[in-house]
Amino acid sequence: MGYKTVVCGVTGSPGSEKAALTAAEMARDHQARLVYVYAVDSSFMSGLTVELRTEYAEQALANLGRQILDDAGRAAQALGVNPAKVLRTGKVLEVILAVLEEEKADLLVIGDEGRTFVEKHLLGGRVADFAEELQARTGVKVLVVR
Repeated sequence: MGYKTVVCGVTGSPGSEKAALTAAEMARDHQARLVYVYAVDSSFMSGLTVELRTEYAEQALANLGRQILDDAGRAAQALGVNPAKVLRTGKVLEVILAVLEEEKADLLVIGDEGRTFVEKHLLGGRVADFAEELQARTGVKVLVVR
C-alpha cells in the first residue's frame, strides 16, 4: 500500500528518534509528504508541589520542541525528504488527532517510549494502548517503532 501523508510524533527520546528516521524512510520510499509533530503538553505540572508558572514551562517546552523538530528535520533531509514541522500546545492525544485530521494522514509513526515520563504522565499509559486508541478513533494506520 502506498502512503500519501506520514505523520510522526516526536519527543526527543531514543524511541522517538528511531520513529522519526523510520517515518522519513517510509515517506521517501512511498514519495509521501512527511509531517513531524511535537506537542507542548504542560499538563504534568498540575500535580507538582513545586510552584512553577505554566507559561514558563510551556515556553521552555516549546523551545525544546523546536530543537527536536529541527533535529528530526535535518535527519530527514539527509535522506532526501523535506518534512513539514508542527509545534502545537495541548494534550498529546488531542494534538496528534488534530494533525492527523488536518493533514489527512494515512500513517502515523510513533516510537515505543518504554515506561518513561512520556508514557506515565503525558500519554497516561503504554504507547501501544495509545496507538490502538488513535487507530480506532481515526482509522489511520499506526506504526509503533521499537
